[in-house]
Amino acid sequence: MRNSLNRFFHACMAFALLMSCEYAMATDLLGLYQSAMSDNPALKARRFGVDRARADADQAVSRLYPQSSLQTSVSRNDYNDALGDQRYGGRRTVLQARQAIIDLPSYYRSDGARFAIRRAEQEAANVRAELFAQIADHYLNALQADDELMQLQSEKEAAQKQVERLRSMRAREMVKVTDLTEAIAWLQQINTRMIDAVNKGEAARVRLRELSGKDARVVAMLVRADFPAVPESADHWVTAARENNPAIAARREALQSSRRAADAARAEHYPQLSFSLQYSQSNLTYDNLSQRSYNVGSASLDLRIPIYEGGRASAAEASALAQQAIDQEQLEGLLREMERETRVIHASAQANRARIDSTNAEVDALTQTARAQERGYELGVATVIQVLDARRRLLRARSDQSRARYDYLRDLIALRIRAGVLTEADVAEFNRWFGPRPS
Repeated sequence: MRNSLNRFFHACMAFALLMSCEYAMATDLLGLYQSAMSDNPALKARRFGVDRARADADQAVSRLYPQSSLQTSVSRNDYNDALGDQRYGGRRTVLQARQAIIDLPSYYRSDGARFAIRRAEQEAANVRAELFAQIADHYLNALQADDELMQLQSEKEAAQKQVERLRSMRAREMVKVTDLTEAIAWLQQINTRMIDAVNKGEAARVRLRELSGKDARVVAMLVRADFPAVPESADHWVTAARENNPAIAARREALQSSRRAADAARAEHYPQLSFSLQYSQSNLTYDNLSQRSYNVGSASLDLRIPIYEGGRASAAEASALAQQAIDQEQLEGLLREMERETRVIHASAQANRARIDSTNAEVDALTQTARAQERGYELGVATVIQVLDARRRLLRARSDQSRARYDYLRDLIALRIRAGVLTEADVAEFNRWFGPRPS
């Protein structure tokens, strides 16, 4: 069993080293973003939603354009009366054209359809931004798992050497059995954490493939050592989010659309005026009696004045006003939610930026502590427990250092997404933070 585990972890480490050496084959953040923009099903569906909104707008505005129709029929008629039976053929052709002159409901619906198009476009933009946020999150999860695996492998090699040395010393009764069991327990704990790290990295890569449609076996590593301060104040990002965030913009367009829907429902109470042209040709009367062929051309103004329709128009207006109120409250709720999220992310970014400096100093100090404890153990003034405790603290500090860096990058990306200012140029700028892992 032990040999199987060793072979498994050696294979994992070889894979991690392969990732650091073959950067030319690595998938970077920009490549995953571009692949997702062209291949993600959810984003494609949103783009089709924009196409549908445009088609709906064309359908709504069509009622304001001239309408024409041609109707023709051919019939066989049997006529019976006291004088006898008659059988004759009939034909009727009607060409009709209509142009709305005053049709406020159709005008408001077509105007509302324009806002629906912009709403669909903003929703698609929001999906693009959220898609990149997910890609960046899983990309950083994969890198964090790789970092942890490499740190654990280095610690495992040291722990294995220590276990072998303690076994040799125990055979000569130079150390206590508890020292050996503590070292073995630490080695097994490292093995368990390596299993978890491999699983986390695999899960992150599976999600990246799902989101982008691109294999991300080998990913570019975070190599930037100097991290900029958090740009701008929280108020700046909140203002930008209120003005530019696509989710908020989509909700504003939805509110405008519902206002036009309420105007259209209210306009159902108003008169409607249209102009009609009609040309008829037939050899039948209105009740299909035979007569000589005739042609009739007419022009008319049609005025429709609603009086009572069983409360339909009033009910439609009440429903539209309720929807408008719902959209207004949803917009207000989203504005408050976005302000809260933006301020929390800004505070998190500041904290993570400070944590980067703090964990850097902690790792430096604990590295010296671990070396001192190991030297003290060799001189007989420190115990194995003290050495292992120093290593545990150093490994935890390195993990905290890695997490602080990745969390800070997540926060910077999240701020831009909330502010609605993330562009492909920004993605390319973040992508320059990654590259081949230094030797």
